[in-house]
Amino acid sequence: MSFTILDHYNGFVANNFIKKDINQTDLLKQISFAWDKYNKNNSFFSKKKKVGLYVYGSVGTGKTFLLSLFSQYSKVGKKIHFNHLMNNIHDAINSNENKNQKLEFFIKEFCKNIKILFIDELHIFNIVDALIVRKIFHFLEVNNIFVMTSSNYNPDDLYQNGLQRADFIPFIEHIKENYDVISIDSVKDYRRITLNQSKTYFTPINKDTEEEFNLLFERLVDINNLTTKKIKIKSREINFIKCSANVAYCNFDFICNTNLAHEDYANIAREFKLIFIQKVPKMTEDYSDQCRRFINLIDMLYDNKCSVVILAENPISSLCQINNLSKEFKRTASRLYEMTIIQAS
Repeated sequence: MSFTILDHYNGFVANNFIKKDINQTDLLKQISFAWDKYNKNNSFFSKKKKVGLYVYGSVGTGKTFLLSLFSQYSKVGKKIHFNHLMNNIHDAINSNENKNQKLEFFIKEFCKNIKILFIDELHIFNIVDALIVRKIFHFLEVNNIFVMTSSNYNPDDLYQNGLQRADFIPFIEHIKENYDVISIDSVKDYRRITLNQSKTYFTPINKDTEEEFNLLFERLVDINNLTTKKIKIKSREINFIKCSANVAYCNFDFICNTNLAHEDYANIAREFKLIFIQKVPKMTEDYSDQCRRFINLIDMLYDNKCSVVILAENPISSLCQINNLSKEFKRTASRLYEMTIIQAS
């Protein structure tokens, strides 16, 4: 009997890397069935067959892990984060001349020696991507690439309220008509389970705590497919350069030593569900402005039901040593105790 993708999945279960989930095994069966059907030579199927998969669901359901698993198992697959793909494409067609020709050439070269392309975390937030994504998928299909994409959004919810959204609707209809659209729902949030089982406030800052902090980040993301995200901050943008899905990694200086306000931190909290913040200092009088911003940040993350992992110089109880902020910081400390679940001693 041949080795199947479910055998591959069960190997992870047997080694206690994951716990078996019927929603996940059902998705793997659907992926395998769709890929087998795509490869049938029957002429009837060739006219009716789907050309890919669109898998959507909440953060933490394991969709990225499962599609990555199948992509690797297939031996003919390649994975790329949607942001990386779009950045590469925009770089390749940045002139005003022959954009379609350049795009077609890029896709042909990019997909050499593969038959499956897994595009992780498809989302459309700007008009430039909205107007080009249909062409990208068209050229992938022309090159006989089976496209698998994951998203946090139902196709109908992509690019909601975006500029010229009417021009984007044909892409949504194309996905619904030509792709197997699959929702994966799970009563378990595997990212939350991992956080619940982990220490998420690390102190003091030393080699051991830095290693633990970074290892937890690597457990929760695909470290080989990190991306950048631009968050609108009033009239400018701030770049988070180490992200994966709804997870961001940054340091205290980056997020609290910049002139950000409540509204800015609210935008950050809406974009990310989990933020890793390293190198949080003991906040003395010299850090008054930064401490106020840290208080605002924690308030916004707490109000938006976000999680936080922190690497700090001091325990929560002695993190703020600024007299005129001590009362205000009591609320922040309480929220940190609640948000970080298990504290370091």
